[in-house]
Formats: sequence, structure tokens, C-alpha cells
Amino acid sequence: MSRKDIFITILVGIFTGLIWTGIFVRLGTFDGFGVGGAVWGLVVVVPIIFVFGLYLGRWLSKFASFFSSFAKFVMVGFFNAGIDLGIFNLLMFLTGIERGISVSSFKAAAFLAALINSYYWNKHWAFKASETKEGTREFSKFAMVSVGGLVANVGATTLIILIFIPQFGFAQLSWNNLAAVVGNIAGLIWNFIGYRFIVFKSNGRVTSNGQSEQQ
Repeated sequence: MSRKDIFITILVGIFTGLIWTGIFVRLGTFDGFGVGGAVWGLVVVVPIIFVFGLYLGRWLSKFASFFSSFAKFVMVGFFNAGIDLGIFNLLMFLTGIERGISVSSFKAAAFLAALINSYYWNKHWAFKASETKEGTREFSKFAMVSVGGLVANVGATTLIILIFIPQFGFAQLSWNNLAAVVGNIAGLIWNFIGYRFIVFKSNGRVTSNGQSEQQ
């Protein structure tokens, strides 16, 4: 494990903590427990958890090599989910719209923004494909897999928001975010399978350190 990996993990953890803090503040998630200000501790806690996850993934990779990339993928996933939900909530806040087909367009825009972030971090860090020779072909495969992720993500979110009224005492805003989380989980599962076995699969690829990688 390199110092670069540790540094990137801490950096991603800080940004992830900041974004999720903003989301929780927007939702007033912890106000009912009288610990609203404590949510800012995520800026410290998330990087620590991410570093632990990095080491755990490294240790588990002794038994199955994919755990190392999976640990990074999950971290990027939380980062992406924060970007996704952050933009989703920002658009609802700016427009004052919390229900209807417009909300689906907000989710699609948020997902696409997270997608750009996802491609960079997964390609150059999680799956270490910075020196791939596939070029346009690789990006095309990434786009196709991501379209499937978009359908799973936005589809699940839209299904819950448009078909089901808020349940269990949830307000509409909280229900929308719960639906978005379900959408993110659906997209996350689809994307890891697609990215690992279709887009960034290793067939003797040259990695950023100049070595041939087999997984």
C-alpha cells in the first residue's frame, strides 16, 4: 500500500464528509436528537473510516484479490453518492420543487455529475487503469455500463417517489432522499459488476507503475 493511496483516501474522505454534512444539515437529520452540530464531526470521522477500509481491503485481498479494488470502489461510491444527493437536494432547494416529473430530471442531472467523478476515480484509482490501451473502446464500454446504472438508479428513485406516497411518517423531502438512496444502491451494484468485469477488467493490462496486472 503506497502513501499515495493513503493520501487519496484521506482526501476523498474529507470531501465525502463535507458533502454528507451538508446533506444532513439540509435535512435536519440529527436535530431531533439534540446533536445537530455534531454532524460536522463527519469531516474527521469519515476519513478515519476510509483509511480503516483501505487497510481492511488490503488485508482481505490476501484471500481474494478483488477486495483491494472493491474497498476503493466503495469509498468512491460514498463520494459519488454524496455528490449525487448533494446536487439533487440543491436543485430541489433552488427550485422549491419536491414532487413530480421535474424531480426525476433533477435526479438524472445529479447522477450524471456523479458519473463524471466516478469515471475519473474508478479508472485512475480504484481499478488503476490509467495506462490502458483501449482508449475510446474502454470509454464506450464505461458509457454503456453507466447507462444501465443510470436506468437502475433513476428508475428505482422515480418508482418510489411517483408510485408510493411517503410511508412511516416520512415527510416528502425525506422520502425523496430515501428513494434516492435506494436508487444509488441499485446503481452501485450494477456499476461494480460492470466496471470490474466489462470496463476495467484486467487482461495483462499495464498499470500506472508499469507492471502487468492480472486479477
